[in-house]
Amino acid sequence: MGLAEEYFDDGSSFLAIDPLSINPESLVDFSLFERHVRKNEQDRFRCLLVDSQAIPWERLLKLLSSWEVVYIHKKQNFNYTQYVKQNLEFILNHENIDVKKKTGTLINIATEVIQDSFAANFVSPHECDRAIENIEKLVSQAMDFISGIDSLKGIADLIGHDYQTHTHSIKVGWLTATFINANPDLFEVETGAPLGEDQLRDLMVQATVAGFLHDIGKIKIPRNVINKKGKLNNLEYALIQSHTAYSTSILFESKLPRSSMQTILYHHENEDGSGYPCGLSGEQIPLIAKICHIADVFDAITSKRSYKAARSPFAALKIMAGDNPHLATLRKFEAEVRENTKIPVAAIVRDDYEAKLRRLREREILEEEAKKRVVARTRLRDQGMSHCFDTDLLRRFILTINRSENFDLSGLL
Repeated sequence: MGLAEEYFDDGSSFLAIDPLSINPESLVDFSLFERHVRKNEQDRFRCLLVDSQAIPWERLLKLLSSWEVVYIHKKQNFNYTQYVKQNLEFILNHENIDVKKKTGTLINIATEVIQDSFAANFVSPHECDRAIENIEKLVSQAMDFISGIDSLKGIADLIGHDYQTHTHSIKVGWLTATFINANPDLFEVETGAPLGEDQLRDLMVQATVAGFLHDIGKIKIPRNVINKKGKLNNLEYALIQSHTAYSTSILFESKLPRSSMQTILYHHENEDGSGYPCGLSGEQIPLIAKICHIADVFDAITSKRSYKAARSPFAALKIMAGDNPHLATLRKFEAEVRENTKIPVAAIVRDDYEAKLRRLREREILEEEAKKRVVARTRLRDQGMSHCFDTDLLRRFILTINRSENFDLSGLL
């Protein structure tokens, strides 16, 4: 792109990258620079490598190993991003690249792919299949990394961050892949024999793709509801619950396997039948949908929202595993949302106001009561959620992430 061999810049025009992320077998189409820090505001950026094809492979490998950090000019950021997409598997499986750097690379690329998928809006079967193919390609490249216990360090680094739909979807798919890989005995075939290596990998890819797409239906929910800076009222809560059905309708003509579609549709069904959209319970709920549900709730509780602080993994799982002493009342409040019933209270204002003002005040009283019930519902739910999950699966989930040194959940076991 006509870059100079030397720049004097405050650093805003350059991006730092790990030289180990450069695959010598995949020739790069961007220039690499080194940075010399100066006393004034302008540092010197000198080109280290313009044309990798002009250097023998062994020499290039030695150079990349000797550099601690290199820079690319932002004018070539698109080229570098395309390179990373094509070499993601190389980067994620490189044993000398720090997990934190791998996580950052994965999140950046995966967010872009998912955002493109959401933006496509799946308006045609062609667009739908293209978006799914991009996600499947990404997941396949990342699978060896995200399905390993060591990768949970990356998840731990993301705990407590602000809730973003795209990042949330990535983490749900990631946790699902790690869980399945750590618990393959759950997926023994009817003969009692374990799945073959290829079968298990295909299952993890399908489940992870479903995790990445489980909230795609939220593109149909009004933005003011999705981005609301506070607790949802009953109507808004009901609108949010419709996203599972929207997701299925959007993906209906896609090539996704039935198991993935079921996961997307049923990932909010509760073990006791109190979930949505179909009120399924127990064995009626597909296994991967149950796993996705656990990962989904875990990440939601450990994420920061505008109306609540993030909970620690220990606190989140304590809520998820706890028995709710107010379950009957909670179910009553949840039923009010599902059935769209009026608040079962009356507001009667007896005073000298004229009829119009009296009706207005009575409506205000009912709205105030409705807001109180929303707050009460949220507090009651946080008293315990064990009725929502399969006990054995939740126990296995806790055991799985506890295997990472970045999580200490021994007090829950």
